[in-house]
Amino acid sequence: MERRLYHLDFLRAFALFIGVFYRSAHADAGAGDYDFVRDASGAFRMACFFLISGYFSVALIERKGTLPFLKGRLVMLTVPALVCVILLAPFTAEWMASYYSEVNTGKDFKMFWMYHAWFLFSLLAYTLVLTYTVRFSKASVGWLTKFMPENSARIVLFAAVVVVCALSYKVILPSFMWDIPYIHLVGLFILISVQHFPYFLLGVFMFLWRDVYEKFNSGYITWGLVALVCIAGSVVLSLVEDYYRGAGVELHFIEFFAIIYEYLLAILLSIFLCAFGARFLDKDFWIVRAMAQSAYTVYVVHFVIVAFLLFVLQRIGMPMDARMLLSAVGACLGGMLFHFAVVKRFKLTSLLFNGKLNYGSGAAGTNRAGSSIKV
Repeated sequence: MERRLYHLDFLRAFALFIGVFYRSAHADAGAGDYDFVRDASGAFRMACFFLISGYFSVALIERKGTLPFLKGRLVMLTVPALVCVILLAPFTAEWMASYYSEVNTGKDFKMFWMYHAWFLFSLLAYTLVLTYTVRFSKASVGWLTKFMPENSARIVLFAAVVVVCALSYKVILPSFMWDIPYIHLVGLFILISVQHFPYFLLGVFMFLWRDVYEKFNSGYITWGLVALVCIAGSVVLSLVEDYYRGAGVELHFIEFFAIIYEYLLAILLSIFLCAFGARFLDKDFWIVRAMAQSAYTVYVVHFVIVAFLLFVLQRIGMPMDARMLLSAVGACLGGMLFHFAVVKRFKLTSLLFNGKLNYGSGAAGTNRAGSSIKV
């Protein structure tokens, strides 16, 4: 039979709504007051997104078949991404630029032209090569099992991919890429996509090998303790970096190790959340259901709502902390209301903001169909 994985619905929605606070941190207009919000969110948020996306992508391609899956995903990801870039980004840029100017921190609002839609474009890129990713993973693990146990083979393969991706986006690609004509239009997107690919691959692993899923969705106490130790290690590593940087010592090895450590920390935090959710949140809570159903819409529209609210709240003299909090809450609630009142009711808005014409029939990155699995 098939059972809906409510805890993964919750984790996906939770990561998204935490991301809204990442955007509302622009309330400091680049002054750094809310860097702690950015750091806390960045420690696990995108890892969670891509891990879950990788897991459900393989589930859907096995259920639907390659061609129907790719056709659906192409529309589901591309249309809302273009809405973000073409329709919403100009308003976002105008309001954010005005906000930065009026707060007057000496910083300008700057953002890559894809804005937050880069996630959708990256997911589209991963989707287009998904069948090859699955084949490569199975074949590589199969070959490595000639020399070691299967579990070790999976770890070795994944570790190798992490190292290759880290070297690629941090060292190899930047060494020549920026000399390519017009690369500035997509260069940052390429680097970010390479950087985050291991998280998507881990989600693929979680579906391909049932024991990986079971390990990642149980033992929350153990995973939590390991994550805490890793957080402590991250603090120590940061202190070591600061010490050697202050002494004028070259940090190439330490900096690269810190990048690998960031992967480890993000993965451990994501696994802990999966295990914790599986233990306590694998139930049909109405609030989780509402968040999960509206999550894609909220993702598409949240930045423009945050920008508008920051601009308005600053104009009426609201304190910075209040602007930050209210713009985040307003974007979450406003996005959910927009989803249920407009997006879900009309085919055109369903296409524009969720990438599907017949609402409830497709499989979006945050839809209900993608949350079921045979058990």
